[in-house]
Amino acid sequence: MPPMVLQPVFSYSWEVVFAVFALSGFILGWAAQRGNYCFVNAMTSIFTVRSFERFGALLLLFGLSALGAGLLVGLGIIPASDQYYFNYFGGWYILVGSIIFGFGAALAGGCNLSMLYRAASGYVQNWIELFGMMIGTYIFAIGIWPFQLYTMEKGILSTTSGGYIEYLPYLIFHNVSDSSILITTIIYSAPLIILGIYLQHRTKSKWKSFAGGKMPGISAFSKMNSFGIPTPTELPSKIRLSQDAKDMLLLKKPYGTNLTTVILALDMLLVFIVGSGYTFNYLVITSSDGGRFFEYIMMIAGQHLFLTTPWFNDSLPIVDTSTLMVVMLCVGAFFASYLSGDFKIRIPKDKKRLGIGFIGGILVGIGVRMALGCNVGLMWTNFAQIGYDGIIFLFGMLGGVYLAVKVQERL
Repeated sequence: MPPMVLQPVFSYSWEVVFAVFALSGFILGWAAQRGNYCFVNAMTSIFTVRSFERFGALLLLFGLSALGAGLLVGLGIIPASDQYYFNYFGGWYILVGSIIFGFGAALAGGCNLSMLYRAASGYVQNWIELFGMMIGTYIFAIGIWPFQLYTMEKGILSTTSGGYIEYLPYLIFHNVSDSSILITTIIYSAPLIILGIYLQHRTKSKWKSFAGGKMPGISAFSKMNSFGIPTPTELPSKIRLSQDAKDMLLLKKPYGTNLTTVILALDMLLVFIVGSGYTFNYLVITSSDGGRFFEYIMMIAGQHLFLTTPWFNDSLPIVDTSTLMVVMLCVGAFFASYLSGDFKIRIPKDKKRLGIGFIGGILVGIGVRMALGCNVGLMWTNFAQIGYDGIIFLFGMLGGVYLAVKVQERL
């Protein structure tokens, strides 16, 4: 039986751990804002403008994260327990929750990552979505969590434990040796990377053909679609790579999709290495933190949810590395938007978008807590963990986004 004990890989103080998680959150917010990185945008563009460029980048992100983490473990640099220890329980709730999450996020105009960095960039609709997510977390806590917990404990359409039970090297080879991890890492990550590159190449080829060969790729986003998400409207001509780099450094030009993908994958690996043996060593952007902030709000009204409500009673501490990372993500996104001149308080002209954003936020809060994580804290993370829950979440979220697109077309 594989070990289920975490031991710090490197010896340093908790102050160092917190400092690195703060830096990681800042990098995440900065890079995502500069690259306009959004999981929902990547998925809606498939169904609205038939573009796979950003979805291909998502697959690259998942593949690179799995490859990096798997190699670190397979080569003996990081213990295997650090990769599988925080694997979630798998069950019906991941599929159902991811569908609800995808539907709500597409209506609201952003996934958990883009919701936070756009809120920090002045998008009022995403402020409303954040508040809706807090309400959704409360609805889940009092109306769904007791039943869901019962099914998890009884194993009803659910595994009864996570960890190595859902670790693909163990499921395939019945051990967690270096060789089994390395083999699984390659057969798991390579198809994601290859498919991601293929989908991007396919989209670029299509747009080249459409534009008579004058437009090399989708990189300009200047029009908002019906979901309040930037969509490609034009394809700029090529300029020298050195000028591109200079403009990016001077914040005159947004980051390319693939550059942002690489930065985010490296950021994930930074947290994976530094946090090994200390805490949840993956990027965490979930409504757990929204729920905690809601606890603060209710405390002002004299209500103590951690004493009276099951999920809040069992939730993570109010202050930890996850909360710090979320706060610093917003700080990084704010500085990136402010210094580049992108920051502006933006209220949608169509005020019904605010109401839709609130409803979408409620659904996001319910779905993300039902699934036990969001597009970052579960889906992306689980790909790096070489598990199968991320795959379930991916298909569920795609289904939810597709339904939202069809509903939005009829509104």
